[in-house]
Amino acid sequence: MFRRRVVAGILLAGPVLGATAAQGGPAAATSPPVNASTLYRQAVATTQSWSVHYNSTSMQSKQTLVVAGDAGPASGSQTVSMGTGTITILVIGGTTYIKGNAGGLQSLAGLSASQAADAAGQWIEFSTSNGAFAQVVVGVRSHDVATQLLLKGPLSLGRRRALDGYAVDAIDGMQTFERKEVHVVLYVRAQGTHLPVEEDSVDAKGQPTAAEHVTYSKWGELVRPLAPQATVSIGPVSTA
Repeated sequence: MFRRRVVAGILLAGPVLGATAAQGGPAAATSPPVNASTLYRQAVATTQSWSVHYNSTSMQSKQTLVVAGDAGPASGSQTVSMGTGTITILVIGGTTYIKGNAGGLQSLAGLSASQAADAAGQWIEFSTSNGAFAQVVVGVRSHDVATQLLLKGPLSLGRRRALDGYAVDAIDGMQTFERKEVHVVLYVRAQGTHLPVEEDSVDAKGQPTAAEHVTYSKWGELVRPLAPQATVSIGPVSTA
């Protein structure tokens, strides 16, 4: 969302990320939301097929996880780092490419220590539908963004404010971080289409915490990553 969670050595993206005005985009909403749930449904509906740039930081296993990327409907790119481990992910239709250092391939992509050492610094190619890498691929494309918002009810509306150059409405909800329920606020544009602008974890006083900070920008940008020359293939490789 676009943030990622480490799950058995594999990341869950999420996704996302300073906002700037996008050219084009979905048709503007003309009626105000009735309540928090309605506003949330409208925000989720507009994120499912539109491309977006995102930046995210979150705490995972007492380390800072940093994720940035560009998500499109069929393709996307993403860089991830945690500690000394780093990886880059490219999803291009039915084929996905990943490259990283040994630490990143092991801790962030789920490769064994020997596999990670052998493949470090090389582009690895595999089918986007390869189940073994499902948690690496998820969150890279824009249709995953709505899933990565992950707000749980009951939802409530906070006060309207200005954020990142936009008038925004605040939707208060909950998310689960490492088996703990955390209060999260999703800020969406109050005028026009209700696109997400920012998402933050907050404490009991409403102050931001380090658990999660995500910003969304460049809605409607063109996302068309170029396929690299892969040197390692894992399993059947789709070119569809």
